[in-house]
Amino acid sequence: MRLPLVSIAVLGRTQMAKRVFTEAERAEYREKMLAAGFDLLKQYGMTHMSVAKITEAAGIGVSTFYNFFPSKEAYVYDVMEYRKRMIPVFIKKALNGKEKAGPAETRNYLKIMIDEDYSIFPSLSPEDEKRLLEMLPEQVRPDLQKETRTSMMFFQQMEGIRSDVNIALVTNLIKIYVLGAEGRELLHDAAYEETMERMRDVIIYEIFGRTES
Repeated sequence: MRLPLVSIAVLGRTQMAKRVFTEAERAEYREKMLAAGFDLLKQYGMTHMSVAKITEAAGIGVSTFYNFFPSKEAYVYDVMEYRKRMIPVFIKKALNGKEKAGPAETRNYLKIMIDEDYSIFPSLSPEDEKRLLEMLPEQVRPDLQKETRTSMMFFQQMEGIRSDVNIALVTNLIKIYVLGAEGRELLHDAAYEETMERMRDVIIYEIFGRTES
């Protein structure tokens, strides 16, 4: 039996209707996708990480991804923000039982910051950073007020900080340090570890006025 055209149209719209999630479901699936982001970026990088891989990790359909994120770049940015919430955990690891960080503990944290087992940064490339800036300029472009708040989260865990610490300078140095890790393939591998250690020396000096405890 042939269906009337109106019935076919209604049926088509019904089949294409977006799934409606409860608030609890939205929170659950979003959390699953964000939690999976670190391993997905580590395995595929931003360029080769597909929406299908992201939604597969959450157990939802590909088209449903856009109920949560407007683009893959927006998803990656949110994964970065999600990982930032783990900073206190990484700081505690760097403290290694101490209550406050001095130069030695800060050096440990800076190593964790570019360690692919903990940090998202080695999984991104300079091209990825540029793409994020192009697609999400409001969120990604330098924001001293926002970065000062992040820096203060670090500094609250430290003791012996120099009174004239220049937060903008420290932030820039850390960005250069991270970009060095992201662009490692562009650097001479034989001197990479020494280069990063020198960068850590500079950052630590600008925070504490010394490089050793």
